[in-house]
Amino acid sequence: MRQCRVDTCWQKRQGGNSIDWGEWAPLLWFVVLLLGLVVVKRWLSKHLYGLGLLLGGSHDAAILVYFLLLFPGVLAHELSHWLTAKLLRVPVGKISIGPVAKGAGATRLGSVSMAKSDPVRAGLIGMAPLVTGSILILLIAYQVFGLTEASWLSAGSSPEQFLSSLRGYLSVPNFWLWIYLIFSISNAMLPSESDRQAWASLVAYGFAAAVVLYGLGLWQEVSSPLSGFLARALDHLNVAFLLTILVDAGVILVVMIIERVIMVIAGRKVEY
Repeated sequence: MRQCRVDTCWQKRQGGNSIDWGEWAPLLWFVVLLLGLVVVKRWLSKHLYGLGLLLGGSHDAAILVYFLLLFPGVLAHELSHWLTAKLLRVPVGKISIGPVAKGAGATRLGSVSMAKSDPVRAGLIGMAPLVTGSILILLIAYQVFGLTEASWLSAGSSPEQFLSSLRGYLSVPNFWLWIYLIFSISNAMLPSESDRQAWASLVAYGFAAAVVLYGLGLWQEVSSPLSGFLARALDHLNVAFLLTILVDAGVILVVMIIERVIMVIAGRKVEY
């Protein structure tokens, strides 16, 4: 009977079952940042509507303020649906941009009429705004602000380096316009409830495809290059999400201050 020392056996077991958390880090960060993005968006949705109520005094005025603030993002959201549907050969109709009451207090800021399609294409069309919005934010980050992975790391290395990097970003032409576009696009890019309807079927098809590939012995050949691509994609998405949360954090601070000032001056209050 084969024997080994307790510490040696433990090391072997630990090595065989250990998890390389470095490989999972992009996915874990993606989940954390996506959840953070959802929380931030919900806060901003409520408080931007509340700010509209304080400024306009009515539901219609509040919705109009909210729509105007997010107009570039709403436009990008609906255009991404339209373009993806076109690429996937799904018949599409007209694009509607503007607040429309849906009933039960809900309001739709935009829509694209299109024919019903299979779950795969419907899922991809529903996912399009998140992908398109992230790409647009990354283009602003990389091409306009010149952000790189090295610049992210160096900016946090010391307070002096952080201030130096911040001054460099503030000197970018039309800085506040780009910040506004990041805010608007990011807060309109999350898929709506109707966009997510086909996602369960899309996940099921993906799982079935993985099972078939595994059964045919092709999983390793497909998963190796695919995992590398997904890791790089997640890294870029994480940059987009982190930048979005940082911008939204600044907007939240501004909204809180404006809300407080209006409440004090006008004597009105919004309950959330």
